[in-house]
Amino acid sequence: MHYILAPIYFIYKLWIGLVFWITLIFLYIPFVWVYRKRERHLKAFVLKRFWGKLIRKCIFCPIEITFEAPLPEGSFIIASNHSSYLDTVFMYEAIGRDFLFVGKGELLSWPLFSLFFRKQDIPIRRGQSKAALVALDRVAKSLRNDMSVAIYPEGTIPDDAPKLLPFKNGAFKVAIEQQRPVVPVTWHSNYKVLLDPAKFFQYSLPQKIRVTVHAPIATAGLTASDLLPLRTQAFETIQRELNKTHES
Repeated sequence: MHYILAPIYFIYKLWIGLVFWITLIFLYIPFVWVYRKRERHLKAFVLKRFWGKLIRKCIFCPIEITFEAPLPEGSFIIASNHSSYLDTVFMYEAIGRDFLFVGKGELLSWPLFSLFFRKQDIPIRRGQSKAALVALDRVAKSLRNDMSVAIYPEGTIPDDAPKLLPFKNGAFKVAIEQQRPVVPVTWHSNYKVLLDPAKFFQYSLPQKIRVTVHAPIATAGLTASDLLPLRTQAFETIQRELNKTHES
């Protein structure tokens, strides 16, 4: 069956790519206008939510967002599993709040898309410890300025998503230092829509985009010795939700 449907997977992936780049080209001038003056930067989040919703509708994917509890007041860290390039595009609609993304430094070389990381979001270069510290300092400063931050603690998209990779410490270290809550987020089905764009004949079809925004994990009063339990709690929260999806 996979071999029979492989051409359909290929065509759908091409369609996703066309939608992504055509919509980004269409919105690029508005984004540039927004970023030309710092006082207009918050308007970029309105555009990003519109862009994500536009892409989702154009690739025929309805969305189901489940909030286990209200989002915290003030700033917080979003700690999400990373199962698809579409996680980033859809996160703005799912959360519905303004936040910055921490993304791999390679995104600075992407045409058009690099604008976001040059002007607003936070690039982090993997394998460069000094650069990573600078990025985490920017995360801490953003949180102090009441701007939430989204991080993928796995650091990359697993080849066998939705299986989780071990979480890295950075997001949880900053959350404790800044005494900001962590909001785990589980993406259930994005990997079925688009996992690896380079694998042209890999499974790829429209799906209902299911996302669970979990109850915040408080960090008030936590110290550096609580880093491992906090990281483990976030990991297990997402893992339990993924297990429910697999069992159903």
